[in-house]
Amino acid sequence: MKKVFLIVTIALSLFAQITWQNDFEKAYKESLESGKPLFVFIERRYPPCKWCERMQRTTLADQNISNYINNNFIPVKLEKSTSSYPSELYPRYVPTIYVIKGEYVIKKIIGYWNKNDFWSDLRDVERLLNSKSKRNK
Repeated sequence: MKKVFLIVTIALSLFAQITWQNDFEKAYKESLESGKPLFVFIERRYPPCKWCERMQRTTLADQNISNYINNNFIPVKLEKSTSSYPSELYPRYVPTIYVIKGEYVIKKIIGYWNKNDFWSDLRDVERLLNSKSKRNK
């Protein structure tokens, strides 16, 4: 029985995906309550954005990246022209990612990034969040 459970757990983790929300206001409130920053991915679906699709299919689908985002952020995916979100976040280019803590945009990431480069961005976000929390103590 333990072997079956282990196999199922491993199989499910291989297909780890980001647990996206699609309501900015709800995600923002959850972010404030939990203390986790928002991870806002803004894409364009019509006409399809090949770089948005590629980012989701490759970089964001990576098991380590998706687990990191799910564990450390409140992830929200928005469509550039049809989703409701603050006008200050309206991007000129897609994909655009905003990391938001409280009322501050901690980092804005524009365009497609491969896994290694995106990890560098995530480490930068972590450093910025840690330095911000140290200043607030």
